[in-house]
Amino acid sequence: MNQKRTRIPRPHPKPANHRSGAWLFLLIGMVLLALTGLLAWTLIAALLDGQIVTSNRVGPKLTYNHELQPTQFYFELLWQGTSTLLLGALAVAVLWIGRVLMSAQKNRR
Repeated sequence: MNQKRTRIPRPHPKPANHRSGAWLFLLIGMVLLALTGLLAWTLIAALLDGQIVTSNRVGPKLTYNHELQPTQFYFELLWQGTSTLLLGALAVAVLWIGRVLMSAQKNRR
């Protein structure tokens, strides 16, 4: 006998609704993208002013001047630029995950 004829069909659970999770991912992604833009704006302002303030969490914040301390200035600019790019990549990844969840929910309807 064929298995399709003898198998008793069992009820399957309803697919889960991922829409709320998708909206949460999109909201978090937009906030991260806004923070990335603000950090990029501060880096551009630091380049134009010729001064950059360190972003240490422990100890005093230091200010490096482009004319007096060019090595520390460019090192801090590179460090903050790298962290800004990583935050931007995280924002894009979170937005992409939210988009995938939204499209998966649309395909199930």
